[in-house]
Amino acid sequence: MKLSGNTILITGGTSGIGYELGKILLAQDNKVILLGRSKEKLQELKQQGFEIIACDLENQEDIENAVVIIQNQFPDLNMLFNNAGVQHNYMFTETAVPPHRIRQELEINVTGQMILTQLLIPVLSTVEKAMIVNTTSGLGAFPKTDGLVYSASKAAMRNFTSGLRIALKKTNIAVSEFIPPVTDTGMTRGRGEKKLSAAVLVKKIMPQLKKEKKILTVPAMRMFLWIAFLFPGLANKILSKK
Repeated sequence: MKLSGNTILITGGTSGIGYELGKILLAQDNKVILLGRSKEKLQELKQQGFEIIACDLENQEDIENAVVIIQNQFPDLNMLFNNAGVQHNYMFTETAVPPHRIRQELEINVTGQMILTQLLIPVLSTVEKAMIVNTTSGLGAFPKTDGLVYSASKAAMRNFTSGLRIALKKTNIAVSEFIPPVTDTGMTRGRGEKKLSAAVLVKKIMPQLKKEKKILTVPAMRMFLWIAFLFPGLANKILSKK
């Protein structure tokens, strides 16, 4: 995939990995549209040269309005990064959790992005070459006990990505899965484990994106995926230490 001259939409693009991804792609002569909930942050980022769309992925009307904007203003869209995500850490079996927090993780991490993807496939289908990249997690391969809902949401996105790749195999749309390691973002604030900076992570995956690798990640995460598949007990021990 050529990494210049594209029109790119990034969900969850106002901070963390999404912002760093947008920044490096903007610098490579792409039109980059950031989609996020905070209108204030979006307006600030517009000053940096980004296109912006305010959208809450928990709200179907917002999603549909965002798609209409894209159809009318960015009909040449050819790259979609489903990068938005929220994680609440709690022991599911021991904590009384407000139901809306569970729904929020599922709607932002899975449902909203699935709806957005389905509605944008007709747009992506009109260009010569297109790509969908879904951000998942190592926890989608093996769950962490204090993040069961988040883990389940990322497992769903991993499954969705695999199925979408098969469904779109004979079309112009390539599908990749982006699996970050533990990255230094607002989501991981307060966690003492070793983290990779978002800027370094994005630079590491750019060559893989250009080659349209099915999985975009770092060597340590590739190793964890094999461990989770072959030695689940060891995977659990690794996660229990974090």
